Amino acid sequence: MTKTLSGLVVCALALAAPVRAADAPKLAGAQAADQKRLDQAIAQQQGQVKQLQGDVEREETRSHQDDAKLKQQDQQIADLQRQLQALKAAPQGSSHP
Repeated sequence: MTKTLSGLVVCALALAAPVRAADAPKLAGAQAADQKRLDQAIAQQQGQVKQLQGDVEREETRSHQDDAKLKQQDQQIADLQRQLQALKAAPQGSSHP
């Protein structure tokens, strides 16, 4: 009984081997197609990442420029306030009759 069962298993494996061998190119082709799609998706994502990095870089540059402009305006305001205080503190001329 064990010999018969072992013989059946060997026959089944022998018959299945050509079928599996025939499916191997299909599987390899499917895996190659999947890999190609995956590579394309990765390349697309990398392109988007580079674009976003460029966008961030431009925004940071603009932000630094805006910050410098605001500092300059704050300095001008402080200078004008000092001039106004100096004018208020200066003795008034005798313009009263």
